[in-house]
Amino acid sequence: MIFILKYSVFIIYGILIFFFVNYLKFADIYDKYFNWSYNDMENSKLYDYVIVGAGSAGSVIAARLSKAGEKTLLLEAGGAVPPFLNIPVLTPLLQQSVFDWQHVTVPQKHACKGLINNQSKWPMGKILGGSGRLNYMAYVRGHIADYTNWCPDLEESVDKETSSLNVHCDNWYTDLSDAILNGAAELGQNVGNINRDLNIGFMKVELTSKDGERWSTDRLLHRDIEKLTVIANAHVNKVLLKEKKAVGVEFEKLGTQLKAFATKGVILCAGAVGTPKLLMLSGIGPRDHLKGLKIKVVQNLPVGQNLVDHILTGLDLVVLNTTLPLNILNVLNPLSAFNYFFHGKGPWTSAGIEVVGTLHSTKSNRKLDPPDIQLMVMPVGISQDGGIALRKIMGISDEVFRDYFSPLTHETAVSILPVLLHPKSSGEIRLQSSDPAAPPIIDPKYLSVQEDVEVLIDGIQFVKKLIRTRAMQKLGATLYTKHYPSCKEFSFDTSEYWECYVRHVTLTSYHPAGTCRIGSVVDEFFRVYSTENLYVVDASVLPVLPSGNINAVVVMCAEKAARLLINKKFLKQRSQCHMTDFIQYLFYASQVKN
Repeated sequence: MIFILKYSVFIIYGILIFFFVNYLKFADIYDKYFNWSYNDMENSKLYDYVIVGAGSAGSVIAARLSKAGEKTLLLEAGGAVPPFLNIPVLTPLLQQSVFDWQHVTVPQKHACKGLINNQSKWPMGKILGGSGRLNYMAYVRGHIADYTNWCPDLEESVDKETSSLNVHCDNWYTDLSDAILNGAAELGQNVGNINRDLNIGFMKVELTSKDGERWSTDRLLHRDIEKLTVIANAHVNKVLLKEKKAVGVEFEKLGTQLKAFATKGVILCAGAVGTPKLLMLSGIGPRDHLKGLKIKVVQNLPVGQNLVDHILTGLDLVVLNTTLPLNILNVLNPLSAFNYFFHGKGPWTSAGIEVVGTLHSTKSNRKLDPPDIQLMVMPVGISQDGGIALRKIMGISDEVFRDYFSPLTHETAVSILPVLLHPKSSGEIRLQSSDPAAPPIIDPKYLSVQEDVEVLIDGIQFVKKLIRTRAMQKLGATLYTKHYPSCKEFSFDTSEYWECYVRHVTLTSYHPAGTCRIGSVVDEFFRVYSTENLYVVDASVLPVLPSGNINAVVVMCAEKAARLLINKKFLKQRSQCHMTDFIQYLFYASQVKN
């Protein structure tokens, strides 16, 4: 009887997903052809600033500049936000949807062997709000050691009471969160607010939310801002350059080729993939690569290089002998919907992450180095929906799901995910052709350095210790001991087995960065080297990955860039500070109100 009930729930779940996915497609079509809220179609119009990309950074800069009296155009390739997309529990279903660029890496030689064709899917937002509309909403500022020695000649700072993000810590949690925190304390780990204490430890995750709804920076784009123009569904093809000076952009909307001109600057906020692609299409990038594609070289810079990303592993590796309230049956319960829409509470307010923690591996200097492992705790495993949606979103192959994950479908499997915070492996982004519509070639070269594997194995070893604590044993936590199908030649729980496992179960943490990094492609004022009036402000400028989810630091970069542009005297200075110095300054001078 219980089996029949669960099977019926899966059928209902599948039907609802079908209707939701098609609702998103309909909303996208309606927005493109019938919604004129973000359509200023006048060609060759002149602005003070043109911003490309209305994501976490672009929306902040557009709002700040326009409120300061600068005539600003914000171009976004995706559409406006339809109803229901603010519901956190729907987060996974937005990936691989029409509001996702649906990027995919090239087949990985050393990793992702359990994914279809050894390729990692890279969700990125194609919508007002960008990836801040698709992410899991975790707000993590990183560790102070990520941002040492801030630059002393930049004295202005963002108002400490000004916030681009609503950060909420009184969220809905399952019993797993308290068990994790108590277990971490048993192991001698710090438990507290790592965002405020700026320390290594564990905490219940803080989310970018308000009243139970997702909060992303596109909410700053108020329609009553007189100097702001937003055009959605606008695909920018290249930056218009005149003798290395950015004078505007060329973009396409509904098949019509248009241009927009800027007197003060073009600001690229298209993300760690989109920004380097656009720069290279405009002739700024590695000389040999551009010449090979017959693109006129304007400036030889290492655009697209130094691609880094947080990598995670450990899906559904922990099994409990108790039921948690965040499951498909409870999510589909009409009372959960009622509780959400009328009170802004309940399981629908959960994006999936309950606890985050940071720690040192055996490879790090515990006194000097920032943490190199993060743990993300998710009370729902990918096996819990019977393979209907979650495993497809992550690109897990049919064979792997059937042989390894499907036995957990009727168990309470949870994911305590070790995340590699500071990978030694790095890759690159290149153009496939000179056609702006062609997707870029993305090769992160995951786990090409052996030390990265060893750090992730250290993370798994910590998870094993954690589930043996008294707090976790109260939930009946055990390690999932089924052999991974492609690792049967190795004895379970040996170093060789876990290396094989990690190289198969390799997933992105959705944090690519570094492809236009400060010190290589842009200076500490976000100006592209050897050009004029051309700026980059997004995750691509980060010279190193922070020790945590990157959305917070991207927003802080945007706040600092906006302040620099408004107070132009800073742009006339030539600072001598190191590239990482500036990142530290902008992050810790720009406190976000909790």
